[in-house]
This record gives sequence, structure tokens and C-alpha cells, in this order.
Amino acid sequence: MAQANGLNPTFDGVVSSGTQVGTVAGGALVAGVGIAGIYYGSGAPTISAIKGSLYLRSDGSTTITRLYVNNGTTTWVAVTTAS
Repeated sequence: MAQANGLNPTFDGVVSSGTQVGTVAGGALVAGVGIAGIYYGSGAPTISAIKGSLYLRSDGSTTITRLYVNNGTTTWVAVTTAS
């Protein structure tokens, strides 16, 4: 449960979407906290999301195809990850 703490809520539990999501081409929402979401799917992200959302690519095989950050609506920017 979230507890009020002024403008900064604190959490004493696990945040979960409550449903299991299979791998979806282009992405599907897995969990969302506040205004940003965490998406998961195969292939490059093609879904609309709030700026700051993350996309985890299930079939990413290089350091630039595993993780993306949304910088506005359907614009996703690849994040370079370590090997």
C-alpha cells in the first residue's frame, strides 16, 4: 500500500500489474507507477507512452536493442547497455 508522505509517497509493498503479459510485438504495459510505465515486448517499440516510460525488448540481442526510453508519445530512444 502506498502511504502519504507529503508530495513523495512511500511504498511498503510490491507494485504489480496483477496480470501476466505474454511477449507482444511492439509492446504491452507490464506495470505503471505514477506517470511512467514499464513496457515489454518483442521488436522495436511502436506503442504510445508517457515521456520517461521504459521498454524492455525480449528479443534484443545487442547493447543498443535491449532497453528504450520514451521521450514523447511514440518516440523511443535506444539506451546503450553493458554487454
